[in-house]
Amino acid sequence: MMINDQLILEEEYDEAYDPTEEEIREYALEVLGLQLPKDEGLLWIAREGINAPLPEDWKPCQDGNGDIYYFNFATGDSVWDHPCDEYYRKMVQEERDKKKQGGGSSGKKPGKKKKDKKEKGGNSPALKAQTQ
Repeated sequence: MMINDQLILEEEYDEAYDPTEEEIREYALEVLGLQLPKDEGLLWIAREGINAPLPEDWKPCQDGNGDIYYFNFATGDSVWDHPCDEYYRKMVQEERDKKKQGGGSSGKKPGKKKKDKKEKGGNSPALKAQTQ
């Protein structure tokens, strides 16, 4: 669907999607700011983040230049980065802080999970134009 030269995309979320190790590392380095190999024990955060669905009311959109951004249809907010990336960046920082304080990261993800979020990125096969 087109609104003011903006293409509203639909996301087909696949819980069974298994990102490659290269995709996980790229997300870890470029989006979350992990420093490998030093932060190797925090790659579980990248594995969770790269495969998590979009929060409710958010949709990926494509502008006239072909760039992907995210729009919240309930609040009117729009962002270039995936709406949940900041959550995972904070999680990385919290785990680093624990390690500095002597607690360290277990290298395992905690019992609590972030609210639902979907696939990242503009070139994702999970994104397609809405045809309705």
